[in-house]
Amino acid sequence: MNKHIEKYLDDLRDAMRELDKSTIQDALADAEDHLTTALQVETEEKPDTDKSELVKEIIERYGTPEDIFEQYSDIEEITTPVFATSEKAEETGIWGFCSVIAEPKAWAACLYMTLSLATGIAYFTWTTTGLSVSLGFLPLIIGIPIALLFLLSFRGIGFVEGRMVEALLGVRMPRRAITPGEGENWWARFKIILTTRSTWTTIVYMLLLMPLGIIYFTLIVTLFSSALSLIGAPVIQYIFHEPFVDPGIWIPFYAMPFVVAAGGTLIVLTLHLAKAIGKLHGDFAKSMLVS
Repeated sequence: MNKHIEKYLDDLRDAMRELDKSTIQDALADAEDHLTTALQVETEEKPDTDKSELVKEIIERYGTPEDIFEQYSDIEEITTPVFATSEKAEETGIWGFCSVIAEPKAWAACLYMTLSLATGIAYFTWTTTGLSVSLGFLPLIIGIPIALLFLLSFRGIGFVEGRMVEALLGVRMPRRAITPGEGENWWARFKIILTTRSTWTTIVYMLLLMPLGIIYFTLIVTLFSSALSLIGAPVIQYIFHEPFVDPGIWIPFYAMPFVVAAGGTLIVLTLHLAKAIGKLHGDFAKSMLVS
């Protein structure tokens, strides 16, 4: 990469340090892509012009780091994730506690926890396959290109997972897929990707999501099924004439309101738990998937 572009990107990173690191990653990726592409075009159109002068002109047209900071600050104010908007002041008492039932964010977290089993298994399978195949072919000439393709695929899957995290958990994640070393030869790209921290943290995340997904899925299914069975106890006993618990355990009629109330309370508690897990997992995903 041109040294003037590198210097501009460093200055841009410093100017944007107050913003979310996902926003910084997007801004740096946009700037690098625009400047390198513009430099290639300008070099072809003006082959006799000094490249340093071309870069300075391109950077001047693109804008100062301070200008870019202001532009991205304005964009972030109107493009925050759906479930990241500031919540209204919570009501106190029992009604405030139960209001989680009407929060889409809680249900979205439940959906993410349910889907994480399938995505976790898919990520784990692809990662273990990719690592084993890459290591197996590494001693051969074709080993490095194969390893490079797999490493790029890990980053691509990590980007897709980040979009899912932002959509369902409300945590700002990168909105632009980046490929380190773009424009370099395959050997240079391999070295850059190999030494980039986010490459390995993404792989670790993809391996960990399967056990996490099993835990999340088990929690959601167990808690919701238990809650629904408690709520449906009157239907089970008085309409289908089946004991609530086999073998032959019948709940007295006077106890039914308490059983149904226990089921409703369990749903509320499950939604609160899902919100808390969603917040923790979103922060974890951000620390692992963002450069």
